[in-house]
Amino acid sequence: MYKNRMSYSLAAMLWFILVILVVSYHGYHSRIFASANTTHIVDSPEKAYLIWKEKNVKGRVLLLFDNYPHMRGLNSYNGSPHLHQGNIVEFSIFQNIIRKVYFIIPDNAWEEFRLLEIMHPLRAVPNLERGLFLYNLSGIPIIATTPTSLPKISETALVYINKGVYNDTQAQDLLSMKHITADITVVYQGRH
Repeated sequence: MYKNRMSYSLAAMLWFILVILVVSYHGYHSRIFASANTTHIVDSPEKAYLIWKEKNVKGRVLLLFDNYPHMRGLNSYNGSPHLHQGNIVEFSIFQNIIRKVYFIIPDNAWEEFRLLEIMHPLRAVPNLERGLFLYNLSGIPIIATTPTSLPKISETALVYINKGVYNDTQAQDLLSMKHITADITVVYQGRH
């Protein structure tokens, strides 16, 4: 009887490990990266989505250097979801381009940001000095953090920089310092 329990336990553990390996393999291989590292200057935020779509990227991490996360919620649409400048992140999530977002808040604006109810912080991110999970209806993790708390991202990321909010050279220097690579960097030269 003891042998049967042990056999069943071992079989269950091996099955669990196999499931984790298959899911990990599928998750990693369902990500599509661009073939070359490029930087694009755009005059409207929604052009970032058009670039990502043209490059056929999928299942990616986005580093968002901006002052809001470009998400308005499904109730902001009249009819089916459509792309506009206020929802590039959300629309890209709907299209399976983005699976996780790091929303980068300037270090000197962190305390003010934490008090903004509009961002709906849920809870602190473990192991980040400054990091909050933000409430969203998309089902993916959106993490607000600061440049000094930004963790090392283990995969090549998409980067969006609003030049009216962040100096693009400083953002690039931060990525270099943190050893984060990006295959597509979009720099929006618009307003705040």
